[in-house]
Amino acid sequence: MKKFILVSMMTIGLGATAMAKGHGSHQMNGNMMTTGNKMMMQCQTSEEKAMMMEQMKNNPKLRDGRIKLQENKLSMMKEMAKDKPDFATIEKLNKEKGNVQAEMKTEKMKLRYEMLKKQEKAN
Repeated sequence: MKKFILVSMMTIGLGATAMAKGHGSHQMNGNMMTTGNKMMMQCQTSEEKAMMMEQMKNNPKLRDGRIKLQENKLSMMKEMAKDKPDFATIEKLNKEKGNVQAEMKTEKMKLRYEMLKKQEKAN
């Protein structure tokens, strides 16, 4: 009976793993990387991809946004570590996080737009 239960549990675990495989957030589909950065689909060469990633990495607004998100995460962790966390403060921190993420997404869209315009002029 123990062997049957053990084999059943292993089969269920293997089946769950097989079902989950391939549904991660970092799949490669042809020329498009589905991590939420659709600019990979629009940039054709590896040089263009590298240039876009470098622009995003070195952009001061995006860098400041990443720092704000890290500070926000730390503040939330400190608040949740308290015996009685203040959920009004946590809600405020979550709203701030959403605003920073929206600003960063807009900045990324601007960078992509500028990159595509440069490509069109070059062609």
